[in-house]
Amino acid sequence: MCVKVGNDELDSVKALMTMSLNALIAEVFDVELDEIDRNLSLSRDLGMDSEKENELNELIEEYFDGLVINFTKNDSLDALFQTFIDTEFEVISQEKTSC
Repeated sequence: MCVKVGNDELDSVKALMTMSLNALIAEVFDVELDEIDRNLSLSRDLGMDSEKENELNELIEEYFDGLVINFTKNDSLDALFQTFIDTEFEVISQEKTSC
């Protein structure tokens, strides 16, 4: 299977990782993938409590090589996705700017 999103391979990888994060959110909060909207609040709209926060953090850490998210700074899905992408691609972005 070949997936191309955006202008280059990096955009495609980011899109695939976002889809994976969507799947984890859908699993933890028992929602359909098409119900996930980046404007949703994890606490207010999806009802995240400490149990669901721990479950989501454990899944993210397991699937994304030890990544741990601080949910006090990332209550909206948009903030979560942005932090997730920024954190995962921080090294790559630094390498691009240092060339």
